[in-house]
Amino acid sequence: MTDVRQTASTSGRGTRSRMFVAGETEARPGIMTTELWLALASAATVVIASYISGAFPIRLGWALFAGIIAAYLLSRGIAKAGSSEGPFVLGDRGQSESGPRG
Repeated sequence: MTDVRQTASTSGRGTRSRMFVAGETEARPGIMTTELWLALASAATVVIASYISGAFPIRLGWALFAGIIAAYLLSRGIAKAGSSEGPFVLGDRGQSESGPRG
């Protein structure tokens, strides 16, 4: 089952309809996942730690940064491969403003 919500926003000249489609799949858009934010925070922490402390070289910090991001991208690819739901629709894609279809 798919959850469809429509909102109307005015931007000076007229009313525009926006639609957000969220499905039952676990593979949400990447920006909505906690894993993205944790991967970015941990990768940034590693790079900052390599600059601040002398525990490991800066080049190793950047290599670990790339490794963390690559591991995140690989995990997202695996999650999307197991998803059977179609693309998520965000924003206005030229649909008519005749109202929701039902």
